[in-house]
Formats: sequence, C-alpha cells, structure tokens
Amino acid sequence: MKYSRQRELIREVLEQSDGHPTADAVYQEVRKKEPTISLATVYRNINQLADNKMIRRVVVPGDSDHFDHTLAYHEHMICTQCGCVVDIWPEKPLREQLRCMSDAEITGYDLVLYGLCRDCAKQATIE
Repeated sequence: MKYSRQRELIREVLEQSDGHPTADAVYQEVRKKEPTISLATVYRNINQLADNKMIRRVVVPGDSDHFDHTLAYHEHMICTQCGCVVDIWPEKPLREQLRCMSDAEITGYDLVLYGLCRDCAKQATIE
C-alpha cells in the first residue's frame, strides 16, 4: 500500500483514541487537522487499513463498525447499557482453545460478547 498523508492522519487519530471509534467519529477528528477531507476518503482509507490488517475492524451487529488500532490478540465486548466497545484479554487465543475441542481447522471467527462496561456496572451496583 502506497503512503498517503490522509491515511496516516487516520491512523494517528485511531492511535490517539482511547476507545474504538466508528469511521464517522474518525472523520470528525481527522477534519480538525485536514478540513478538506471527505467522508468517502475516510471510509475508503479506513477500510484499506482494516483489509491490510493495519487496524482491526470490530463488527457491531445493528450498529456501525468500530475500529481498533491495537493489533495484539484480544476480543471485544459491547456494553448493553451504553454501547461502548471494551477490550477483553483472554489468557489464550480462542482459536487455540477451539483447536483442542474439534478436529476441524478454524480459519477465522467473529465473536461478539455482551455485558456491562466498568462504568455501567458501577452505576448498576449503586442504583
């Protein structure tokens, strides 16, 4: 993939994010640095970054995809209260665990966990 200033700005925004923003949220942040960038350009570049495994796409059923700059193995949970995406760090990759349970070779998967994020869990305990 050839170097692109716009793509680099998108990566910077993702790396500086403390969450898992959608392409629209990335667009809003990138526009602060590059006001002339179009939403289509952000979508095209963010998809190229995900397709080339330079960032992770987090598929959220019923919502827009979110994006994650952390490539180290981890899973994601969607908070059923506020909708945020939370990192989950299992001891062993799920693919390894499933390999022990089946004769099939798993080539990929999408896992969606649901629960309460730390802030929502605290609120539920207080109420």
